[in-house]
Amino acid sequence: MTDLPEIEILEIDPARRDDGVILLTVGRNTRSINKTSDMEAIIAIDRAGEIVWHRRFGFGLMDCRLSLQETLLVMGADGRAAEIGFDGRLLRQWYCAPRFPGGLDGTPLATEKIHHTICEIEHDRYLSLSIEQRPLPDPDADWTHFIADTVVVFAGDGTITTEFCLADVLDGSRKSHGDAMPYWPSQGWPKTRDRTHGNCAIADPRDGCVLLSLRHQDCVAKLSLEGELVWILGDPRGWEGNCRDRLLALEGGRPFYHQHDLSFTAGGDLMLFDNGTAGVIPPAPEQPIEERESFGLAYSIDERGMAARETWRYGGRDLPYSHYVSGVCETPSGNRFLACTGLCHTPAGARVEFPPQGIGSIVLKEVAPGNEVVFHARIRDAKAATDRGWNGFRPEYLPPEFARRLR
Repeated sequence: MTDLPEIEILEIDPARRDDGVILLTVGRNTRSINKTSDMEAIIAIDRAGEIVWHRRFGFGLMDCRLSLQETLLVMGADGRAAEIGFDGRLLRQWYCAPRFPGGLDGTPLATEKIHHTICEIEHDRYLSLSIEQRPLPDPDADWTHFIADTVVVFAGDGTITTEFCLADVLDGSRKSHGDAMPYWPSQGWPKTRDRTHGNCAIADPRDGCVLLSLRHQDCVAKLSLEGELVWILGDPRGWEGNCRDRLLALEGGRPFYHQHDLSFTAGGDLMLFDNGTAGVIPPAPEQPIEERESFGLAYSIDERGMAARETWRYGGRDLPYSHYVSGVCETPSGNRFLACTGLCHTPAGARVEFPPQGIGSIVLKEVAPGNEVVFHARIRDAKAATDRGWNGFRPEYLPPEFARRLR
């Protein structure tokens, strides 16, 4: 189809890439900000770098993951999630009742707004993030409330079995860069700061606990499903009380900032995409945008010793700065596929963030275990106006036995 993105391949070594496909959600809007878009789709990119399958949607897209039922789970940007088959057929849809008072064709959820992420943690039991608005203890004319993420687990029939608020778990006094961005005001919560901005939630297969990526706290937090804090990984500055006692000692390069997309490698290391936004913790001022760098990272976590050791790093000069969304996944050969899906530039090519909006583009890179590049491509629209172009979310690898079923 002519309105699908064109993948411009800059470098490729098919012999060092795995069979199967990379799934990626793409669209013409700015991820999670705009309510509408004239093009939203999941695309499947094969070993040769070609789009071999796609499925369009009428709403903004975020996460897409393989379920335990051998179907695909898709998170919308407007408070809904869907399950589709490999033939593209809609199997189920869930929606947050407060966001859709007129209802949708699907199953209502009695929570404020699921967002960013969805995964199946056991048969017919799903993990996502929702929100709770609370008053600020020190309101002013510009800001009166804040949004705290909630961890929510629900059954396929819409029954919520777990929901707890991070404001009751984490240090609410810790300041970070980014909480004054207009994310929640643009979605109907005026004068509301974005304290945590959860953007990924996955289950630890070893113990069933939940790992959360909290962009505006520049950390990954592990919690039990009862809401007990196990550990915090990230820049240690600014934490107090019980949170300070739960910090992992970090061994490696500079900490990550405004990270995204958690997953486990075959060897059990925790992998994430370090967007590098802000580049510091307050009270230090944000890094100039021209100096910021993005990385793919992996850590070996020693829970007994309360330590995290960096085991992989790729990026900096080898990746473009991708200030939001983005992600990294591992393929069976140990390759890591990085999707820089949050690139924003002026028509002249200078970096920008929102606000103001820029022209969106995507860079895709896959590296072998020694960080040799085996795939490098980009998706862009040279004629796009501001707040247009292409954006995406995170990559998901599908092995050949699933990829063959796409049709």
